[in-house]
This record gives sequence, structure tokens and C-alpha cells, in this order.
Amino acid sequence: MTARDHNETGVAEVELALRLGDVLREIPGAALSPAGAAELLVTGVHLDSRKVEPGDIFVARAGARAHGERFIPEAVARGARAVILGRGSAADTLGAARVEVPDVPLALALAAAAVYRHPTFTLDVVGITGTNGKTTTAHLVQACIDRCGGRAGIVGTLGYRFGDLDVHASHTSPEADELARVAAAMVGRGATHLVMEVSSIALAAKRVDAVRFRTAVFTNLTQDHLDYHGTMEAYAEAKARLFVDLGPGAAAINVDDPFGRELVQRIAPGGLSRPVASTLARYSTEVGAGPDAAEIAPVELVHGARGIFLRARTPAGEVTIRSHLLGAHNASNLLAALAVAYLLGFDVGDAAAALSSPIQVAGRLERCDTPGVDDVIVLVDYAHTPDALARVLASVRALGGGRVHCVFGCGGDRDPLKRPRMGEAVGLGADVAIVTNDNPRSEDPRAIADAILPGLAAGRARVVVELDRARAIERAVRDAEPGDLVLIAGKGHEPYQIIGGVTLPFDDRDEARRALAARRARAVAERQPRGGAG
Repeated sequence: MTARDHNETGVAEVELALRLGDVLREIPGAALSPAGAAELLVTGVHLDSRKVEPGDIFVARAGARAHGERFIPEAVARGARAVILGRGSAADTLGAARVEVPDVPLALALAAAAVYRHPTFTLDVVGITGTNGKTTTAHLVQACIDRCGGRAGIVGTLGYRFGDLDVHASHTSPEADELARVAAAMVGRGATHLVMEVSSIALAAKRVDAVRFRTAVFTNLTQDHLDYHGTMEAYAEAKARLFVDLGPGAAAINVDDPFGRELVQRIAPGGLSRPVASTLARYSTEVGAGPDAAEIAPVELVHGARGIFLRARTPAGEVTIRSHLLGAHNASNLLAALAVAYLLGFDVGDAAAALSSPIQVAGRLERCDTPGVDDVIVLVDYAHTPDALARVLASVRALGGGRVHCVFGCGGDRDPLKRPRMGEAVGLGADVAIVTNDNPRSEDPRAIADAILPGLAAGRARVVVELDRARAIERAVRDAEPGDLVLIAGKGHEPYQIIGGVTLPFDDRDEARRALAARRARAVAERQPRGGAG
């Protein structure tokens, strides 16, 4: 037994050789040639030919830009012992064992799970899906688990983390082989739970089809990723796979959302796989009780500039949460986390205590000003869908009586249909809208801005176009009056900006703090007595 370091994740991998035949027994329809290759020992699974090491299985899957079959020569040269490819492929495996399968994405997930010893069978896995709220909910759930005696790793937009493991995330949900390695590394470090954000793309691409989910969470469904899914119906069905196809042990579902209510109807007749404390917990921010009321809901709910006060009922009793999180939308995220704690069988009082502790999720209504020092409130948030922007702007407006300034843009090479709707959300929710670059990628930044502007016409906001994002942030902070609020939306925690295919260092939070420092310096200068003639 030896250790290997795969540098795409930085995860030290314990190498435990497994017979190729044992791996293939878990893949439906796998056809191996030559037959004697079943006795070969394999030690890893890789989708990226550049990461292959001697003894690995290389999976030749079709990609967005190139087919993996093009990289078989590199993988074999690096020591691949077997190659998995589609049934009927004409590609030459160049002496490596050939494995043809009917479904390459599924084979990738199943092979990786087998080779890395099914780490999600050891962990209690919580999967969170929805358009908005996944990241915040994941961190709240992690806090509950840790407070209640578990040890939770996290996989999501902000990275893959547990103990000394801290890996940058290239996707909200990693590719299946990377996910299996990360989960195995967490098991090796003593994790008991894994909390993961599960994107619709990951569900559609079968990245998580080999994961055993103890609990699944649905937050909401609004327009996003139509460049990938094509229609809202296809997008919704991808989300539904987590509950309908992958058989979680339990589900927490937001029934404030229409699709959440539909999901409840689809899984309520007994579609969940195995009993836990309770198989279904509906949660809602609607105050009150009735025959159709959600199991997890507020008895009292107040939110403002100091956070959220929430007295909530659960099947295990009533609890009180005093959260530092800002925004009415975070009440739903808190209730989702409370529902998960209940479903996992934890003490809901301990979970409420965890949710009352200071928890700041990077780039989620993250405050950049210093209360008592600055005379404006400046917040950075990842909101990058029309619904998320509308909700966050409503939350920001509730924090104070001043004007709301919003700096925002739309990502390039992404769903163009949401651009006017993003503009409409800001036009209706802000007093000043500053349209700027997000990550334009390969698109013309001006063309993206032009697509946003028609939506802004529906609202009342004064509109400014400043495509330089740093200047846009500086302008918003400079022009704000005392008591105003500035929301810098779209990029949140991201420490980069992608322009023309080049990734440049850029952090909204750094730019906001720089602009605030300049504002303070101007205020000091204006208070200095002016010299005059003697």
C-alpha cells in the first residue's frame, strides 16, 4: 500500500490495487477484451489523460470541446492499464485493455466509486440542489453536523474542504472521478458526513450517480443554465433526478417553491429508499400552522440589519435561532439546515445553537464596510440569476432607508435569455443600476450590456453603464450618500475575472474595501481646515 498525490486535486490517494474484473462487475453492459485482462490490477480512474499514472483506468468520454478518444495515446503512454470507451468505438486502445460500455458517463462514476472503495457508502452524504441557496445551506448544514458531534466535509462552489484538505473548486460538483477521490480522502481523514452542492449539470451528466445520498435537499427552481439544458422543463427534471432516480434516504424540500410542492407529490407515495428519523421534511418560511403546513416552519420571523430572529417549529419541538446572516432569503436557508439536522436524527436544539453562531459564507451578502466607521453599507453577493438578484435586492433594501445602488453584469458564454430579466430585477429593485462586466469570457462586453438594458427600462432605477468593473465599484461607493446601500452582485467569492479567455486577478471585496478607503480619505480631507492668506 502506497500513497500517491494527484495534483488536479492535491488529494493524497491511498493506492489499493483492485482487479479490473471486479471493477467491471459494477458497470452494466461492460465488455472487456482481451478476456484475460480481468486479472489486471488497477489503482486509479481518470478522465484527464494528463493525470494518468501507471495502473490507472482512463475513461475516454466525449467532452464539450474534444472527445476523450483523442487522448488515448497520451493516457497509454503515461501508463493507463485499461481504457473505457463507448460501445462500437473505432478508437485503438494501443495495447491497453479495452472496455466498451453503453453509457460512458455512468461507467466513469461507477468505476471511480469501485476503485476508491465506495467512500460515500461510509459517509452520510447530504446533497443540496436548487438554483439558489446551495452554498449557504451547505455551510449551515456543515455547522449543524459539527456542533451535533459529527465531522463534516464539504464539496461545493467554495471548494472541497475537510481538516487539512482544502482544494479549489473548478465546478460546483466535481467530475465523478475527482468526487470519488475527494470523498475517499475525507474518509481517510476521519470524516463522518459529506455535505455537497449538487448542480443540475452534475445530475444531468451522471457525475453523482454512484453516490449514496442519506439526505437530499431542494432549495428552489428559477431560470438558469438554459444554455445547457435548453428548457426549464429539462432543467427541472435534472434537479428531480436527485430525488426520483438516486433514491436518497430522506428529503428536505422547500414547499414555498412550486416545483418543490410538485416534488413532494412525486416522492411522497414511498419513493424514498430507506427509513431514517423521518423520510420527508417540508420546510417553509410561511408563518402559521394548518393541516397542510410544513413540518419545519416559523412561529415567529423577524429580519433586519442585525440579522434574523427565527422561532421555528419542528416535529421534535420548537427552537429559537438568532442568526447573524442578512436577508429574508436566508431564513429559508436556515430552515433547510434545521430540516436536515432533524432528518439526520440530531438534537434540533443543538442544531439551532449552531445556526445561531457567527457563520459568514464567503461572497454571500458579505459586508465590506466597517459599521460605526463607514457611513454607507457595502455588500458583495454571488447573486447571478434574476430571482436571486430580486431576492437579494429586497433583502438589502430592508436593511436601511437609504437608496440602493447595484453594480452587476451577466456572464459571457452563458444563458443569454436571462440578461434582460437580470436588468428587470435590478431596475425594479434598485435606485441606481450600474451595468458592468461580470466574466464576459469570449463575448463582447458591450453586447452583453446592450442585452441587459431593455430589462432595466421596465424599472425606476437610474442607469449607468461602466464596463470597467473596478471603476464601476469605485463609482457606486463614491456616489452613495450617507445611509445608502451598495450591492455588488454576480461574482461573490470569485478572486478572478475572465475577459477574452484570460483569467485575471480580481476580487469584488478587495475593490469594495479600496473604494471605501478612498471615500474615508476624501471625508477626512474635506474636514481639514483650509489655509488662507495672512
